[in-house]
Amino acid sequence: MKLKNQILIALFISGLFPLAIAFIYAIWHSSVITKELSLDTADQRLEVTAEKLSAYFNSRLIEIEMLARNPQVQRMDFSIMRPYLMQNLQFKNQHYEKFIVGHTDGSFHNTAGGNPHLKMLRTFDDKSASAKPKNIRKRDYWQYTVGNNSTDQRRLYISNPMISYTTEVKQIVATSSIHNSDGKTVGLLGGSLPWKNIHNIIQKLERHLVEGFSGQAKLALISKDGTYWYHWNPQKVIHLARDEEGNFLLSKNGEKQTIKTNILDSDSYQIKNLAPSIISGKDSLISIKQNNSITHHIFKPILSSGYILQLTIPDSVLSAPTWGLVNMLLGVFLIATIIVISLTLFISKQITSPLLSFTSSVEKVKHGKLDKVDIFSRTSEFNHLVNAYNQMIKIIKQREQSLSESEERFSLAMQGANDGLWDWNIITDEVYYSPRWKQMLGYEKDELESKMSTWEKLLHPDDQKDILESLNNYLQGKTSLLNKEFRMIHQDGHVVYIHTRGVVTRNDSGKAERMVGTSIDITARKEYESQLHELNTNLEKRVENRTHELKNLNKELLLALDNAENASRAKGNFLANMSHEIRTPMNGIIGLTELVLRTELNPAQSEYLTKLKASADSLLHILNDILDFSKIEAGKLDIESISFNFLSAIENVISLFNVKAKEKNIELILDISKSIPVYVIGDQFRLIQILSNLTSNAIKFTEKGSVTIKIQNASKQGFLTFSIIDTGIGISEQAQSDLFKSFTQADNSTSRKYGGTGLGLAISKHLINMMQGSIELESKEGYGTRISFTLHLAADTTLEKGKETGGIRKQNKENQSYTSDTLAGAKTLLVEDIKTNQLIANEFFTQAGMLVSIANNGKEAVEMAMLSHYDLIIMDIQMPEMDGYEATRLIRCMKEYRNTPIIAMTANAMQNDIELSLQSGMNGHISKPLDVDNVISDIERYYSHG
Repeated sequence: MKLKNQILIALFISGLFPLAIAFIYAIWHSSVITKELSLDTADQRLEVTAEKLSAYFNSRLIEIEMLARNPQVQRMDFSIMRPYLMQNLQFKNQHYEKFIVGHTDGSFHNTAGGNPHLKMLRTFDDKSASAKPKNIRKRDYWQYTVGNNSTDQRRLYISNPMISYTTEVKQIVATSSIHNSDGKTVGLLGGSLPWKNIHNIIQKLERHLVEGFSGQAKLALISKDGTYWYHWNPQKVIHLARDEEGNFLLSKNGEKQTIKTNILDSDSYQIKNLAPSIISGKDSLISIKQNNSITHHIFKPILSSGYILQLTIPDSVLSAPTWGLVNMLLGVFLIATIIVISLTLFISKQITSPLLSFTSSVEKVKHGKLDKVDIFSRTSEFNHLVNAYNQMIKIIKQREQSLSESEERFSLAMQGANDGLWDWNIITDEVYYSPRWKQMLGYEKDELESKMSTWEKLLHPDDQKDILESLNNYLQGKTSLLNKEFRMIHQDGHVVYIHTRGVVTRNDSGKAERMVGTSIDITARKEYESQLHELNTNLEKRVENRTHELKNLNKELLLALDNAENASRAKGNFLANMSHEIRTPMNGIIGLTELVLRTELNPAQSEYLTKLKASADSLLHILNDILDFSKIEAGKLDIESISFNFLSAIENVISLFNVKAKEKNIELILDISKSIPVYVIGDQFRLIQILSNLTSNAIKFTEKGSVTIKIQNASKQGFLTFSIIDTGIGISEQAQSDLFKSFTQADNSTSRKYGGTGLGLAISKHLINMMQGSIELESKEGYGTRISFTLHLAADTTLEKGKETGGIRKQNKENQSYTSDTLAGAKTLLVEDIKTNQLIANEFFTQAGMLVSIANNGKEAVEMAMLSHYDLIIMDIQMPEMDGYEATRLIRCMKEYRNTPIIAMTANAMQNDIELSLQSGMNGHISKPLDVDNVISDIERYYSHG
């Protein structure tokens, strides 16, 4: 095919093909967009229709509600309310057929007649005195407004469609519950909305709705139970059932039967699957394909009634506007095709005419005629091509002229270069060695024979085999290049390192004919590489020696670290064991002392036992300080962040030290700002611990005067400042710097006179730092001390003032026993192996009202739990036969004990012990010795939260 025809076809296809694609896409896209717009329009129109019907139903509900609020109606005396209702019926007869008054027993009256039940007025069609009373208890509007209205709420309701008992008219009832003056539901008032009225409204709305869809769209009304009440197919609309003779069919109860078509029983599985969602009031769009045609069904809820509107539109109606656009696009496409053909012919001529002339000029180049082309075209691209061709002819002539000059310059450049050149004629075996090549080996330009054997003789004997093998492989085509380093012998006998690159030229059959290459003297580089290798070798040896030294040092460090960890574990184990061993007898001392103090004692006995308990409490305080300090050192002391009653916590501290201050005849003063919040977020226990340590020290070192606790808001938002000010012995400047260090007091005489471990202030400082605070000391020896600290305690505004939580515990002042409303009657299993602890705990729990059973070890506790059920289990940890952890795990496996509160009550008081208790399935952890003031409240808290 000629070039002209090829260009013509190419231009035609390249112009028409994109146009055709654009035409097809425009038709498809316009069809999709038109259909989407039509569906959106239908959806919006249906929504407007639903809103209008919703407004209609809402107006009826408001009217009925207003009537139901009338005092005459609220009295539920039909003889009184009937004139009032009849009067309103005259004004509203365009909406209502009648009013219905329903009673709480299901009996009813209506303005179209009376209820034959209980000899009331009777104007039903059946005048017989023996007529069976009718009841509306089964009607959905009675169920919603009266039957299920246990909370006496005012309820408004639009009923499902029905046939009237009295008039046999299809109707909907707009209903409101009736309430007496006390707000109690006493009945219902309903307005019967006849079908003919609503039918007229829907028909008007339907005409307006479908006029934009060529009259082919159809509207249906679905009740809240799915029944069709309005439909383009009359057979689907609710109607009375008749036999072949036209008589009404009656149910077993003697009522006229109705025939209903429900959307839940739709023939379309798509509509049937979404029917529950549609009835629940969700917008839906369903497209159904059947018999090669598609229909779209849009569902919209009528909000005030629970009814649903259904609009059905054929797909062909939605696509109809597209055809007009298709016709317009087709005309555009035909016009565009004509334009493309005309342009194709014109452009083809513009391209081919000068191109043929140019081709004939180029053909002359074959015969060595390098003449310029003088052709002009209207296309700038072709003119550029001609100019480029003419420029190429000019460059070829210039290069032919400069070729000889280049060869001469190359020869001179090689002479000036530092590389040696060699040129081997493989056929004649003659080799050209440049002067520089010979000079690298110590020879003058005329001293070596121009043969290949000359090069082979000068090769180092150890390298001859390798280099000759590489050369042969290259000449045979087994390798792609020759690039080798090897050694040659200098004229004076020393070794010269040479780097050679070579390239071969072959004839048409692939046989090597000539090889040209260069050689470089790399002796200096090789010497440098040798020196560098030696340095690297020495460096590697030094690194290896240093690595060996570091490994030995690392072993020593690991050994030291292991020893430190072992010492830390030993310390922890020692503290844990000592804590357990001390707390066990302490529990007996404190518990028995508490029990004895509750008995009748003479003054001397009461004083001795009180001092004994104070000494035991002091010993326990020291033990707790040591454990807290150990936790701080190990980094295992945690700070809580929970809401608590700040004022209550401060009152606890004051009450704790009031007696001690009075014994020393010291005034204990609380100065707290009125702006301090009642509830704050922080760690209540650690706050009390800090205040108790500092207040205890202040009272301890004050012989006369006062101790003041001052609390105010800090300058920084969310922080409080606490100051403990005493008029005691004061602290010297020398001792102040060491005062907050562990196991430190002002001097040895202070320790001897006042006692103490020196841990209280150190622990307090650590706790303050952990709670984002700081502590300061001001003191002068003989003039008292002021210790101030600041803590982050943000106000909790979510709790109401004065709100308290937890169980209720009552103290009987007469016999010093404790009772608990929360724990009273709780069947409790106490698991404890030490008899003294059993005695103490049993006495405490029994006085609290708990019913206590005792197991001597974990194994016995599991057996007792299998035989009887307990509301609460108090579990010791270290016991013979089976410990508390294992016993808890076995009890938790029993189905009836999965949620039963199990509380650890043990002398194991370390943080690790608490974690193990919780991991084994326990709800809480109470440490011995037992504090009667707190143990019952702690058990109440765990018991209440399960």
